[in-house]
Amino acid sequence: MITLGVIGIVAAMTIPGLINNYSKHVIEANLKETYSILQQTMKFTEYDDVSMDINIPDNISGMKLWFTTFLQPHLKYAQVCYDEAGCWQSKTATKTLLGGTAGWNRTGIGVGQGIITIRLTNGASLCLDGFTKSDMKNWFGTSVTDSTGLVVYIDANGDRPPNVIGKDIFIVAFTPDKGLVPAGVDETKETVAKNCSASATGTNSGYYCLSRVKDNGWEIPGDVWNFKTP
Repeated sequence: MITLGVIGIVAAMTIPGLINNYSKHVIEANLKETYSILQQTMKFTEYDDVSMDINIPDNISGMKLWFTTFLQPHLKYAQVCYDEAGCWQSKTATKTLLGGTAGWNRTGIGVGQGIITIRLTNGASLCLDGFTKSDMKNWFGTSVTDSTGLVVYIDANGDRPPNVIGKDIFIVAFTPDKGLVPAGVDETKETVAKNCSASATGTNSGYYCLSRVKDNGWEIPGDVWNFKTP
């Protein structure tokens, strides 16, 4: 009985950690795969007879045009939703790394106005939204030459928690000259590191985490993963 008791105590201490590590690895693998899927999709688009310098109006019509022109012909997906529920997790609001509600959050629909959300066949979800030139720089750390740009939120584990930007939701920016790049691409490494940490400030905490994860060999840094988002 004593032996069984010791085994039970050890199991109670170790199993939660194993589950936590497994969840982290699943998110990392799905994130890397989804980023690769998006990059490959855009590569295929380069061979199509379409111009990559399309201006992206910040409305559903503009988003539909961008999606049907560039992504839809080469992207394998399970479901697409046009500014409506059904393709983005509905359990909680999308949160920033510090626990605030993400800007433009619409629980159950996605993040943004006039958006397209997509469920991929690997279980990840995407949310596409257009932003002005100033928003692209101020919120997503990405400079654009046109008047607008595009942001893609990647929810690497779909409906499952924690639904936090920087932990299981990551942000990719699109610009005609740079292509698809992690948000924060035009910020310094010091700015990216602070934005993706417990010492982040502002309402976009965690938005640059994909840059840090990518530079970390596609592993979510331990200080970010273990940080207790309020």
